[in-house]
Amino acid sequence: MRFLGRLKGINDVLERVVRGLGGALIAVILFALFASAATRYVTGIGYDWLTELPPQLLPWIVFPMIGVLLRHDGHVTVDVLPHFLHGRNLTRLRAVVFAFSTLACLAFAIFGVDAVGFYQRLGQRTATEVEIPLWLLYLSFPIGFFMAASFTGEALLRLLVRREGDAPVAAPGGRA
Repeated sequence: MRFLGRLKGINDVLERVVRGLGGALIAVILFALFASAATRYVTGIGYDWLTELPPQLLPWIVFPMIGVLLRHDGHVTVDVLPHFLHGRNLTRLRAVVFAFSTLACLAFAIFGVDAVGFYQRLGQRTATEVEIPLWLLYLSFPIGFFMAASFTGEALLRLLVRREGDAPVAAPGGRA
């Protein structure tokens, strides 16, 4: 299926971007906290923006990473039924879980777009030393969930077009 191949290629790129961005943001957070502590220790004076920066960057790590975790079965799961089901019943369960996950991620993303628009219209900014528009912080939510929908949609399509002899599709609970 040509569409599935293209979706997988797009998701591969998205995953690399999310991992790179996440690593870079973690480095910035660690540097900001270290610089804040070192400056305060050496001079006795601290810069508030260095301690305020990490919580404002964290959503840009968490929400985009949801899809990557789902793609690699690294998200928290409840896996009671997969231990009792086999064959077609297990495949059906996986299909239902992936379909529900895709729809839920799309719903969260759409509602997130509405929230971003709402905060953009309000024009509110953070109450920190460096004022950042609130909508910019909330933008990570719909972006992350649109990507998660793409990843779970890919898993659903791979499951539905899977042929005999194909590698099993990772499913919630870690069982293939």
